[in-house]
Amino acid sequence: MQDSRAALQALDPATLGHQLFEASPDCVKLLDGNGHIVAMNSNGLRALELDGIEAVRGQPWSALWPEASRAEVEAAMAAARSTGLGRLRAPCPTAGGTVKWWEVTVSRVGHDGLLANSRDITGQVRAEAEREGLLAQLRGAKQRMEDVFRQAPAFMCVFTGPDHVFELENERYLQLVGGRSNIGIPLREALPELAGQGFLELLDGVYRSGEPVFGNDVPVMLQRRPDAPLERRFVDQVYMPLRDPAGRVTGILVHGIDVTDRKLAEIELYESRERFQKIVSQAATGVVQLDHEGRITLVNQKYCEMVQRLESELLGASVLDVTAPDSVPVTLEAVRLLAGGESGVVVEKEYLRRDGSRMPATSSVNALRGPNGEFQGLVAIVVDTTESRRAAEKLRASEERYRTLFESVDQGFCIFEMIFDAQDRPVDYRFLEMNPMFEAHTGLHDAVGRTAREMIPTLDAFWFETYGRVAQTGEPVRFENEAPAMGRWFDVYATRIGGEGSRRVALLFSDITARKQSEETLRKLARDLEEADRRKTEFLATLAHELRNPLAPIRSGLSVMRLKGDNAASVARVREMMERQVSHMVHLIDDLLDVARISGGKLELKKERADLRGVLASAVETSLPLIETGRHELSVDLPAHAVPVEADVTRIAQVVANLLNNAAKYTPNGGRIGLSLRIEGSEALIAVSDNGIGIPRELSSVFEMFSQVGHHLERAQGGLGIGLSLVRRLVDMHGGSVAAASGGPHAGSTFTVRLPLAEGAQDTPQRTAPETADGAAGGTRILVVDDNVDAAMTLSMILEACGYVTQVAHGGIEALAAAHAFRPQVAFLDIGMPGMDGYETARAMRRLEGLEDVRLVALTGWGAESDRRKSNEAGFDQHLTKPVQLDVVQDLLARLAA
Repeated sequence: MQDSRAALQALDPATLGHQLFEASPDCVKLLDGNGHIVAMNSNGLRALELDGIEAVRGQPWSALWPEASRAEVEAAMAAARSTGLGRLRAPCPTAGGTVKWWEVTVSRVGHDGLLANSRDITGQVRAEAEREGLLAQLRGAKQRMEDVFRQAPAFMCVFTGPDHVFELENERYLQLVGGRSNIGIPLREALPELAGQGFLELLDGVYRSGEPVFGNDVPVMLQRRPDAPLERRFVDQVYMPLRDPAGRVTGILVHGIDVTDRKLAEIELYESRERFQKIVSQAATGVVQLDHEGRITLVNQKYCEMVQRLESELLGASVLDVTAPDSVPVTLEAVRLLAGGESGVVVEKEYLRRDGSRMPATSSVNALRGPNGEFQGLVAIVVDTTESRRAAEKLRASEERYRTLFESVDQGFCIFEMIFDAQDRPVDYRFLEMNPMFEAHTGLHDAVGRTAREMIPTLDAFWFETYGRVAQTGEPVRFENEAPAMGRWFDVYATRIGGEGSRRVALLFSDITARKQSEETLRKLARDLEEADRRKTEFLATLAHELRNPLAPIRSGLSVMRLKGDNAASVARVREMMERQVSHMVHLIDDLLDVARISGGKLELKKERADLRGVLASAVETSLPLIETGRHELSVDLPAHAVPVEADVTRIAQVVANLLNNAAKYTPNGGRIGLSLRIEGSEALIAVSDNGIGIPRELSSVFEMFSQVGHHLERAQGGLGIGLSLVRRLVDMHGGSVAAASGGPHAGSTFTVRLPLAEGAQDTPQRTAPETADGAAGGTRILVVDDNVDAAMTLSMILEACGYVTQVAHGGIEALAAAHAFRPQVAFLDIGMPGMDGYETARAMRRLEGLEDVRLVALTGWGAESDRRKSNEAGFDQHLTKPVQLDVVQDLLARLAA
């Protein structure tokens, strides 16, 4: 029962109304019929900053409001009494003085009571006030922006859309385009002259990318007047994308400045400065410009040369830094006069060079003034008066001559000042000036102001002593001398300039290094030519002697054969003698031809893999008759194993045979000759030694052409002096080397040949000589064709003696007829026949029916490689050079038969 009563008590309207009254967040006041305050909720007391209801209970509610708002309050209460509801909105301060805005609703309660509900809307009112203020500011800013846009000193326009339609344009823009208003027109239509100038493409790019574009001094061609030509203008411009609230690009703001006047002025100023700079830089006089404080702001190259300083050193420096101390007052006075109003002055002064020397000069100085006539600096034209000073000092006539040479001659010229130590000994000299050829003749650069020892530390004392003597005595000297430190020879004339006591010396000199080298070269050439001439003379004499030697016994043999032709024994001995002499002559001629082929690069090696032991055996067989004639003792030392090489077997055998023949000829009868072969590393070493006359001079010269080892009575068999030269060249062609060693005269000699071994270590079978034609003739038919009747008959007789069947013809036509009837198996054809030569005969014979397989052999005195190639092209199978030896013919016929 108690719980039910509590619940009913809780639902009591009066209790519920009181709870709602207190729970309201607003300021709620209960008023009596006269509008006096009866009650106020707790939130209302806090909102009005009241400590309790007692402070306001019984007071008129309108009394809490400011005087200006009381009428509205009374009107709201009257409306509530009559209609049941009244409203007002007004500010009212709290008890603490805080002004708050209230939104009040007044309603009737009971018979004549009123309920006033006041809601604090101070924040709302303030926000509305701020919004209104911002809107007002925005409207003002927009108006100002429109004013700025119209009145801006820069041209401005706004494009919308991708077609860049004009939306806005200001006065400056209209001035730029010649007054053409284009609102609502796309740019391409409004300004068609922009096509091809890149502006439309730039705008398209900004619209697509949303990135601004900036440009300075941009040239643009505009048609500013109807029917007028395009006019070039220059603008600084910005293309700025404009975006909507969503960030999308909707247009482009173009603004910039027409800088045409400034740009044209800059171009004109630049061209003017360029002209001025060129005039100044190429001026033959010095030019210097100073600011109002005397600092250097511009110099030309001539001025830099005058004061011996770089442009970078002078700019920003004071002109007093390059002014001689006693010329400072006159310099300052000139500046004072110009600053005080003088337009120009002429100053005689001296400049101070880097090396401490002074340069007298005449300066024509003019003031530089600003627009208002204020002094801004000066410019001076400087003329070096050194020469006039020297003329005024009346230098000696000789010094004047050398001064002229200084400017004109192609010889080197310089002036320097000698430097002496405390004991008055010359120790160095400092270069003061020189002509342009100085550098060419000495190789020294930038010498002015520098000393000789500074530039050439190892220069020998001769130069200092010589020039010091000239400076001290005044006596000129002329000499030629080498300067090893400079690697040059000089022809020098030195003289003192100035009077007694002067330390200055002038030089006129030439670099004669090339002449000295040429003289030495000429002397060497003369010695070489003299030696070559001597060798040529000896060679010709030797050649005549060597050819006469075999010809004499041959002629004598012919006489014996005429006198004792019926004596078979005598004829046999004479024939053997004649064969030896002919072989000797052939050997001499073959050597000469080999040397000619090697010198002309026409000798081709026919290399093959061979055992050197067999090659040396062949060489010994060749040289053995000469060795036996001299009754020499020959010792041969060959290894037991093979010595493989890649070589032309014939040529290496020729090399060794030549060395053995030399040993036999230059060793007295009964001497000892040694031949050895061994392997050293990757080379085969062949040594030929003897105990003969030795080599009495420089060993390397024995391998030169026409060289003979001394002059001996044995010279009759000494050869032509080409054998060892041929040896060296053949060995060189094989990639080897040859050297000579001797203990001196009568101490014998040793010749060593080194040849590279063949690749691989396997044994290589020796090359064997082909079988002879003995017994192989078998009645072979051979046609011999030669216009030399004796030569043809002799060869025919030799072949018949060997068992061959022969027929002879003495011309090409005759040979073809004989071949048609004789049907030869082999034909020896002379090349140099009159009428149809050997080449034509060979081609014609190849075309004869039944003779397609005939073997053709060319017989000629020409044995060069080109001659062999030509005979091969004509159809010859073999090529033999005259005179032909029997064993060569037999070997050839045997190979052809095979």
